[in-house]
Amino acid sequence: MSEPLRFWGNEAPNFLYDKDANTTVLRTSSNSLNILALSGGGANGAYGAGIINGMYESGNLPDFAVVTGVSAGALIAPFVFVGGDDIVTMKNIMLGISDKRILAKRNYLNAVFKDGVSSGQGLNEFIAATFDEQMIAKIAATHNSGKRLFIGTTHFDSGRQVVWNLGQIAASDHPNKEQLIHQVLSASSSIPGIFPPQFIEVNASGESLEEMHVDGGLSAQMFADPAGFDYNNIAQALGIDSLPNIYVVRNGRLDLPYQHLKDRGVELLGRSVQSLTLNQNRGDLYRILYFSEKFNFDTKFTYVTANFTEKKKSKKMFDEDYMLALYHYGFTKAINKQQWHTELP
Repeated sequence: MSEPLRFWGNEAPNFLYDKDANTTVLRTSSNSLNILALSGGGANGAYGAGIINGMYESGNLPDFAVVTGVSAGALIAPFVFVGGDDIVTMKNIMLGISDKRILAKRNYLNAVFKDGVSSGQGLNEFIAATFDEQMIAKIAATHNSGKRLFIGTTHFDSGRQVVWNLGQIAASDHPNKEQLIHQVLSASSSIPGIFPPQFIEVNASGESLEEMHVDGGLSAQMFADPAGFDYNNIAQALGIDSLPNIYVVRNGRLDLPYQHLKDRGVELLGRSVQSLTLNQNRGDLYRILYFSEKFNFDTKFTYVTANFTEKKKSKKMFDEDYMLALYHYGFTKAINKQQWHTELP
């Protein structure tokens, strides 16, 4: 059974489970099948970093057979996938993100006349330095041990979600696999208008062409079961009697706090994007909960609740003090085992 490097998010591939042989490529060291979905959220990714580190430090981090990530979640996902001390490293990586490092030089006219306020150089260099040859080798080794890492981008011309089988890419003999992995992670994190898209070279019907890929959050803010992976039969093939467990980390709130706005275009546009993104997150989470009930998965999720009252003290996209507070908030919740919910607010 051949395993693809990528697939459409709404088309079910059959590479995880062989129905005829009742076998699966997945392996797990626990007595349960655990799936982790990490959402987008920009600077709010610090919350997810805190949640994951809190569970790791307290010894309550499940052994995940499948890890998925979108946007900010795409940057966290490889560290959770590899596990061990790399989870602690992830804390420093996520809290080290800053406007200066990621956005570099900005020109707001570029958003009108080019393809983004930022040149994208800072983001690309950050990703290349973070996911170096050594980290990619770890991703490949974890993939070969029987786990899977899926990253979502948006195929901009069609508006469809593309799911990248990042471990398969890392373990392959693809001549440009490091560059491809960097492009996928950059694309998943590239907010349109802020960062330029990634032009990924592909071969279609023997012809070489470039596809434009952008922020995975445009097509799905989070995903756990792309196109209906048969997790129940996978669990059975692994000899697991319990229900598959899906854990969702929403990097942000699930409600829009009241805010009095002035009648100005920039403020109205910003609030509109906030509202659209929030409702997309709620919709994606609702879909996961719906299918979990339909197919008998045990699903829980965590998010930033209203008791987190820290405000940004600057207009930075990545406010370091705010991110640190958000990290500690998530970390404390996880240490105290107070992070999980089962019903939407």
